Amino acid sequence: MAKKGFIARMIEGPERSETYAASTLPTNRWQLGWDVFKTNTGKHFKLNLLTLVFFIPLIALIVFTYLYKAYLVSQYPFSQNMGIGYPAYPAVFGLTATLSLNTNLEFFKFVLIAAAVAAVGLSGGFYVMRNMVWAEGVIVGSDFWKGVKQNYFVVFFSLLFYTVIMGFSLISVNLAQILIDTASGTRWLLIVAQVITYLIMGIVSVMTLYMITLGVTYKLSFGKLIRNAFILTIALVPTNIFFAFLAVTPFLLLLIGVPLIMSLVFVLLVVWGLSIFMLIWTNYSNWVFDKFINDKVPGAKKNRGIYKRNATENDGEELIIEKTKLTSSIKPVTDYDVELYELPTSFSRKDLEKLEETKEAMRRDSDKYAEEHAHDDDKSETIDDLMKDENIDAGEGSGNTDSDNKPETEGKDKK
Repeated sequence: MAKKGFIARMIEGPERSETYAASTLPTNRWQLGWDVFKTNTGKHFKLNLLTLVFFIPLIALIVFTYLYKAYLVSQYPFSQNMGIGYPAYPAVFGLTATLSLNTNLEFFKFVLIAAAVAAVGLSGGFYVMRNMVWAEGVIVGSDFWKGVKQNYFVVFFSLLFYTVIMGFSLISVNLAQILIDTASGTRWLLIVAQVITYLIMGIVSVMTLYMITLGVTYKLSFGKLIRNAFILTIALVPTNIFFAFLAVTPFLLLLIGVPLIMSLVFVLLVVWGLSIFMLIWTNYSNWVFDKFINDKVPGAKKNRGIYKRNATENDGEELIIEKTKLTSSIKPVTDYDVELYELPTSFSRKDLEKLEETKEAMRRDSDKYAEEHAHDDDKSETIDDLMKDENIDAGEGSGNTDSDNKPETEGKDKK
């Protein structure tokens, strides 16, 4: 290949070796996550805005609830007195917890509606992100609505499950706090009950994330979806905590309290916040599926989007040669006595004639070999037979797992 000139190198970049493409492919999940982000920044921005639109009712509800609580704090003198040693409200014990309970009850009347709207954004967003992680071509707009069509009810019922559990948990915490403040029960038992409730809330949060990614990837009944999500949540506690914390880190930065940092973080969240969250959890959950599920599911593919090169693997030339040798009527590539003439950078008619002569010689050599070994195919193994023996599957297939805790593979409507 002719060497590029200075101007060509400035415009097109340096020449790349034949192994360059393979060497730049991600070989692990960390590389895959970074590669998906840096090569799709524009798509991440579009996906984030599209998903964020459907979170507006939920965000507005959270902000309104926070402002309402702040208003109540300003109206009730929880710590002030009238200047003569007596509180303005003689019985303020448990008042804070009571107000919080009443506010939460009002909040959960409307949160179900907001969750139903947010489910639209998550069902389309996680579907698009799944395809990005699988290194499939993505058109954000059309794929988003395709994901909504296929996965909305799975995501909605997952959020409904999460909302109901979180609602009862917060109400239980408020009731326990009222009993503690008013000394109406055994204090240490009530504190233990609160701690257990908070643990349940954390488990359900991680379960819901798994339920969404499982639902987007596999076909499962809702009962099996909950069961599989619970198993993965309990079995992988350390990694679940790490990646869940990593996924929500951009949102936690808002709690720093420094105005400049909060402004920068807010811009980041508007541009990429939800998209980064979905990318981190989708990439991690696909690692979990590859490790614990896909080997046991007929037709499931592992390590999508990741380039795996074995120690004995070459560029594919030797594999092609070996496959060719299986059919005796086709002459192996390495056995040709004629070498194909290679055209120079600047070639003439004479060079074209030489190329045609070598091609014709190779054709004659191949035809002669085929005639000599025309009847050898009956005694040799064909490529198709080898593929059958090796159980090579051309498609993903579908089917059920051997046990209830293994999800079914995705059908073609999940592609």
